[in-house]
Amino acid sequence: MIPKSYEDLVRRRRAFEIVAEAHHGMLGRTPDYVNAQVTSARQLASEFGAREPWLGENLVKYHEYIRENDLCLTHAFGHPQVNRTAALTEQPDPYVATGIVKEVKDGLIVRGELLRATLAPLADEIFCPPFRPSRPDEGMFCLGFALPVSAPGLKFVCREGYDQARPLYDKPLSGQYDEVDALVVFDNVLIPWERIFSYKDVEIHNRLVAGVPMWRGYMQQVMVRSIAKLEFILGIAHELTEAIGIGGFSHIQEKMSEIIDSIETVRSYMRAAEVDGGSWKGEGIWLAPEPCIAMRDGWPDMYDRVVTILQQMAAGGLMLTPTEADMTGDLQPMTDKYLQGANIQAYHRVRLFRLVWDLIGSDFGSRSTLYERFFHGDAVRLRQQRYASYDYTKANGTYTAFLAELEDRS
Repeated sequence: MIPKSYEDLVRRRRAFEIVAEAHHGMLGRTPDYVNAQVTSARQLASEFGAREPWLGENLVKYHEYIRENDLCLTHAFGHPQVNRTAALTEQPDPYVATGIVKEVKDGLIVRGELLRATLAPLADEIFCPPFRPSRPDEGMFCLGFALPVSAPGLKFVCREGYDQARPLYDKPLSGQYDEVDALVVFDNVLIPWERIFSYKDVEIHNRLVAGVPMWRGYMQQVMVRSIAKLEFILGIAHELTEAIGIGGFSHIQEKMSEIIDSIETVRSYMRAAEVDGGSWKGEGIWLAPEPCIAMRDGWPDMYDRVVTILQQMAAGGLMLTPTEADMTGDLQPMTDKYLQGANIQAYHRVRLFRLVWDLIGSDFGSRSTLYERFFHGDAVRLRQQRYASYDYTKANGTYTAFLAELEDRS
């Protein structure tokens, strides 16, 4: 839905909440995420068609197609980490990054690689928007398009799965919520003309990268998911305090309050973004940018801190988590005695600690922390952009006014 009022934003948020609460915020690539990106791009279809109107029309038709067919999308846009100091045209092979090989009657033939298509093997389509600025000699890499994941020559190289088919007692999160991350390889793939939204035009490409901030639409889904995840973590942490009797310690109460404040901070960002949202350019309305940027830039540190708090609260108990077989087999008399909690049976206490470990310590948990750290991109680069682009007018005005006040009072 293209939101056209504050009420539309609230309706859309409620839809996001239904999805996020169903998976406790543990899935980052549910079908409402990339679809919200496409919707934001659709709102600015005129930008894509600024020089060639048919490209913008393609985007409008594609948005309608995935909406009416209820399709699930993944996306990819990062260039490979072969040599980050070299330009795309200076890589060891001209098609390390995904580039145009040639134009044919039915579309473009492309070859190369794109990064991080999470959920790719489970999705219906892949959306590859313009994302990184290009140099004047990099027109062959200026692309925006979408394809079915079943397109001939389109391949995914997936990381090892974290679901080990173990009982959910042992792997409560990785056994349910493992999203597959994949490298995308285009092996002379045909992109039909009707699936192309931008190509070859460096000027338009760079204008789209800078002027089509899709995050002003999809950040609502991101904030909803982040709240759901933090609330889930808070529930786990609170249960932890009860299980081992640490809730009375002042430093534990302080740490719990930090998690609570993180939840309410993100909720406030979301509320402010919605209430202060309005028209900008293109169709419909948009979230207010400042709360979105503040949440985006602060989230990696916020989530890292929550993970650290859980580590400190659970402490060495995270390393003493037998399997369900140990808790119910011949060793049960010992585990019942030595692994019980303050007011919880050993079986349930160990299940709780295994949940905490799967959340922050297992391969699944480590991937989750890494995902949250780099989900929005490089935090340093984002903050550099924030420094360079922020409107200092009011802040500078207060300083100037203060100097004037000093002179008047001297």
